[in-house]
Amino acid sequence: METIPPIDPTDPPLEVKKKKKKKKLGTSRGIETLFRNTYRVHVEVSALADSKANFLISVNSIIMILIVSHAMQYITHKGLLIPVGIVMATSIGSMIFAVLVARPRFNKGNVTKTHFEKGGSNLLFFGSFTNMSKEDFVASLSETIMDGEQLYPMMMGDIYELGLVLKRKFIRLQIAYGILLYGMPVGVIIFVVMQALIILNGFDNPVHIPAPGIPTQP
Repeated sequence: METIPPIDPTDPPLEVKKKKKKKKLGTSRGIETLFRNTYRVHVEVSALADSKANFLISVNSIIMILIVSHAMQYITHKGLLIPVGIVMATSIGSMIFAVLVARPRFNKGNVTKTHFEKGGSNLLFFGSFTNMSKEDFVASLSETIMDGEQLYPMMMGDIYELGLVLKRKFIRLQIAYGILLYGMPVGVIIFVVMQALIILNGFDNPVHIPAPGIPTQP
C-alpha cells in the first residue's frame, strides 16, 4: 500500500497555491503580446475604414461627374430635375461624411508636461506630443518608462482613445453608406417612374440650357 506523506504545517493551503498559479498567467510576455495584437488590430481596422471612405469618395465623384456632363441629355421635362436633384444631394451628402472619415484631426494648442500629468493629452499619440516642447516630451516619456505602474495604464488609455476614434469613423461610414444606399435608389426610381409617365401622357416640356457664348433665340 502507498503511504500518504505527512502534511507539513508550514505548507500554504491549497487555495493559496491555486492563486499563485493563476498569477503566473500574467507574465510580461503575455502582456506585451496583448498590447501588440491590440495595436495591430486597431491599425488594420483604421486602414480598412480609410479605404472604405476613399471608395465612397471615388464612387460619388464619378456619379456627380456623370450627372453634370450627361444628365441634361436625358431630361425631357422640368419635373425630372427633382429626381436628378435627389441623386445629386445623395452623392454630396455621402461624400461629405466619407471625407470626414478620411480627414486627419490633430489637437490644437500647446501641450505642457503638467497638462499631460493631469490626463489632458496622450503622450503616445503624435498629434498630442508634437505640441509639446522637446524637453517636456523627453522628461515625461522618461518618467513613464522608469515607472512601470504608469506605463501600462498609459498604453491602456491610448488603446481606449484609438477605440473612440474608430467608433467615430465607423459611425460616419455607416451614415455615408446609408445615405447612398437609400437616397440613390429612391432618386433613380422616381426618375424612371416620372419618365414613364411623361412618355405615356405625351408631355413635351424639355429643358434647354444654352451653350456658353451662344446667345439664346428671342
